[in-house]
Amino acid sequence: MAADTPRAGRIVVGVDGSSAAHDALAWAYRQAARTGDTLHLITTYEVESGVNPYSGSYAYAPDAKIAAHLTEAEARWREERHRVAQEHAEAMLSDLVRAARAASDTPHGDVAITTEVIAGGRPAEVLIRSSRGAELLVVGSRGRGGFRGLLLGSVSQQCVQHAPCPVVVVRGIDGG
Repeated sequence: MAADTPRAGRIVVGVDGSSAAHDALAWAYRQAARTGDTLHLITTYEVESGVNPYSGSYAYAPDAKIAAHLTEAEARWREERHRVAQEHAEAMLSDLVRAARAASDTPHGDVAITTEVIAGGRPAEVLIRSSRGAELLVVGSRGRGGFRGLLLGSVSQQCVQHAPCPVVVVRGIDGG
């Protein structure tokens, strides 16, 4: 392959709507414009977060008919939460793609971008699994640092340690 021929691989980018993820996407966009790689943006969201109005004492019904009604109502409530979270994640990805294209100062043309929303996945695990066969995995750094960061770990640290491809951790202007 000639040195100036793009390899047309895939760059996986983890995004979560944070400024660090925005910086990571901007860096990855410029890299993809230079190399001809496709960007694959991935975000995850937690389905079971928040208070369930059907849990606890609300879910204990004295008879089967009321219990069935509450079970159906809880299922509808969970489906609605999932639908809303999915729509918000898809809208965030769409906004990030538009912003990356608008902010691009690269003379290399447009970059092919695919997106993926994964419900309920742990971000580091999802990114590591999705980066199999990728040229590069790009993530932002939130910069927790210090002892707290050591106790909790971080997505970027897990990716650096376990990803099957090279990993770029993009730190923002403020170091975060």
